[in-house]
Amino acid sequence: MKKVLFFSILFCAIALPALGELTEADLNKIRLIVNEEIKPIEVDIVLLKTDTAWIRGKLESVDEQFEGVNNQITHSRRITYGLIALIVAAVGIPQIVIAWRSKKDSTQEKQIEKLRQEIEELRQQPVFSTGAEL
Repeated sequence: MKKVLFFSILFCAIALPALGELTEADLNKIRLIVNEEIKPIEVDIVLLKTDTAWIRGKLESVDEQFEGVNNQITHSRRITYGLIALIVAAVGIPQIVIAWRSKKDSTQEKQIEKLRQEIEELRQQPVFSTGAEL
């Protein structure tokens, strides 16, 4: 118990100078230190603002370049699609015409063959003449 009382009095004695008030000179020194610390921070903030403005300018120019590249890619893609359509039309339309003609030719060939068979049948039939025709 004596030890606890001794340490309590000792700690109170150590804490007594902390209860003293700050003088005006002490406050002025603190203000001066704080102001000196704030000035470099303000300069850093101004520098950061200029740096961010410069970076924004660069980013805007990069965005414009990306837009230009994107427009070129879109234009190239449209030209490619147009050329593909032209090639398909150039190859496909003649193929369709050839197929249509070959189908038409095959039906005509069938008709010609049919007519040949009829002619052959008619040639093989005997011809009777009645005499009045002469």
